[in-house]
Amino acid sequence: MIAFEARHRQGNSPQAIALQAPSNSPRTNRRSRRPVRQARLKLPRPLLYPLRLLIVGVGVSACIGTILSAANLRSVPTVTPPDNVTSQQLLSEQVTPPPAPEPLPLKTPLTQLAETTQAAIAADSTLDASLLFVDLDTGEYLDVAGDRPLSAASTIKIPILVAFFEAVDSGKVNLDDSLTLTQEVIGGGSGGMQYKTPGSTYTALYTATEMSVNSDNTATNMITELLGGNAVLNAKFQQWGMTQTQLNNPLPDLEGTNLTSAKDLAHLLARVNQGEILSVRSRDRLFRIMGDTSNDRLLPQSLGQGADIVHKTGDIGSIIGDAGIVDLPNGKRYVAAIFVERPYNDPKGKELLHKISRQFYDHMAKKEIIQAPSQPAAPETAPAPTP
Repeated sequence: MIAFEARHRQGNSPQAIALQAPSNSPRTNRRSRRPVRQARLKLPRPLLYPLRLLIVGVGVSACIGTILSAANLRSVPTVTPPDNVTSQQLLSEQVTPPPAPEPLPLKTPLTQLAETTQAAIAADSTLDASLLFVDLDTGEYLDVAGDRPLSAASTIKIPILVAFFEAVDSGKVNLDDSLTLTQEVIGGGSGGMQYKTPGSTYTALYTATEMSVNSDNTATNMITELLGGNAVLNAKFQQWGMTQTQLNNPLPDLEGTNLTSAKDLAHLLARVNQGEILSVRSRDRLFRIMGDTSNDRLLPQSLGQGADIVHKTGDIGSIIGDAGIVDLPNGKRYVAAIFVERPYNDPKGKELLHKISRQFYDHMAKKEIIQAPSQPAAPETAPAPTP
C-alpha cells in the first residue's frame, strides 16, 4: 500500500511523467496529449465566408494599386541634361545667384564723337591713345581701345589706395598704425619720403596720402608691403573685375611692367562712386585724397570753369595717363580714364590728351541738368594726420 501511494504521487509529478516509458494503451496516449492540446477558434459558418472574401479583396486591391503606380511612373516625363553637362554644373547653375547690376552701364556709344576722336589720334602716327569716358547718369560712353592692357605708371596707385581703405573697413589696418621706413622699400622718382632716414615712422593714413597726392613711390612700396605684397593685391584686383591690372614690380616702374587698362580704372572708380567695395566714410576720404592730387597737368587742364575732379595721374615718359571722376557745374558727372603713348616726353602727347578730354567735357556741358543719383552722406572726419 505504501509502495503504491508512492508510485501514485510520483506519477502525478511532472518529473515522473517525463521518466515514464510510453505506453501502447489508448488511454495512456490520450493522457499524454492533453497537456499540449491547443484550443482552436471556430467562427460561426455565416461569418467565415465574408471574412475570406474580404481578405481576397484586399489582396486584389493591393495588386491593382501597384500596377497603376508603375504605369503612372512610366508616364511622367523626365528631363535629361545634355551630354556635355555634368551634375556638378547643373548644381552650380541652381545655386548661382543672379549677376550683380553693372556698376558702369555702357548703354549708348557716342559714335560721332568716337569718329572725331579716332581721327585726332590717327593725325599723328607717333601717338596712340586708349580711353573710356562714361556719363554716369545716362550710360553714354566714348570708348577707343579702352580694354587694351598697357603700362599703368602711377595710375596703379588708384587700386592700391582702394585696397588700403578696404583693409581699413575690414579692420585689418588702422589709420593710425605706425609704419617704419626701411631701406628695402625706398624707391626713386617722385616723392620725398625716399630722402628720409630709414627707421623713421609714419602713420598708415599719412603714407597712403603721400602715395596718392604726391605720387610718392616709397610710400607706395610701404603700403604694398602693409597689404601683403603683389600677389595679395593682384588677387584683389581680379576679384574686383580688373582683368588687365597687375602689379609686378616695386615703384618706380620705369620699364612699364605694371599693367592696367582705361576700362579697368573706369569701372573701379564707378564702383567706388556708387558705394561698392568701400564704406561711405572710406569712399569720401579716398575722394578727398584724390581731389588733392598735386599734378594737375593732364585731365584738369581740359575742364571748364567750375568743374571739379578727383583723379590720379601717371607718367613714365613714354606713356602718360590720368583717371578720375568729373563733376560739372550743370550737375552732370562722368568717369574718365585715358592713356597716351608717345615718344619719350613728347609734349604732343599731352596736347592729344587735352583735346580728347575737352571734346567729351564739351559734350557733357551741353546737356540739360539731370539730378544725379543721391549718394549717402558721410560724417565729417578729421584731416590726415602728419607723421
